Amino acid sequence: MRLIVLFFLLFGLNLNAADLPAEMMQVATSQQRLSERIARIYAWRSLEGESAEATRQHKLASTQFSKQLELLRMLSADDAELADNYMLLAQLWADYQKLTDAPGSHSGASQLAELSEEVSWIARKGQEIVAQRLGVKHKPSRMVADIAMLSQRLAKTYLLQAMGLKQPFLQRDLADTRHEFITLDRQLRALSNNDAALKDELLLLEQQWFFFQHAIDELAKKNTDPQLRRNVITTSDRIYQIALDLGKHYERLGRG
Repeated sequence: MRLIVLFFLLFGLNLNAADLPAEMMQVATSQQRLSERIARIYAWRSLEGESAEATRQHKLASTQFSKQLELLRMLSADDAELADNYMLLAQLWADYQKLTDAPGSHSGASQLAELSEEVSWIARKGQEIVAQRLGVKHKPSRMVADIAMLSQRLAKTYLLQAMGLKQPFLQRDLADTRHEFITLDRQLRALSNNDAALKDELLLLEQQWFFFQHAIDELAKKNTDPQLRRNVITTSDRIYQIALDLGKHYERLGRG
């Protein structure tokens, strides 16, 4: 059933635009970020065991994803392409939520590696359609939203590899995501209108990224020191929060 719907979504020719509210962009953008955050948390729980903080983060992200998906489906009801996209995302989310609500496990992590790719891809497609409908360009606030998402994707992929999963796409995805993160970080730091406060926040991000990169480099050397993966869990969370703060800062300055 999923493949039939996906084929229709990808190759359907109905491009009717709806009168979408501008606020829908922020909601659509956050869905991919939340999907990757949920995956990171599940990989963390599978590798390190359950903890109060992991449970708190998961509940928060999962609840937000569910509520926003319901809102997106309501707002896109009159846009055939978007409605199909979010119908498919809802189908995928039912399985994803069931998997990630369960206790972390090696077998569950193996399923997560595949399913999280589908959820993330469809969430991204929804974001791009909404941006097209609203004529939204890739502004600084969207760039830092992507950095937040990529920090979670990198952590997820690192932790799945540290767990010993051998899916061939994981190593390639780690390298590609790392390159995308570095490119966005450089573009942000190169913006000519960054004020002193923004520069300070970007410096904090850079400091956390240093430790994150070190852990990734050590993984390539087969170094599976538990402290390295804990560094990834911690720094990915800090980068995530810094990126969200940067997005708010850019919005306040009218540069979002």
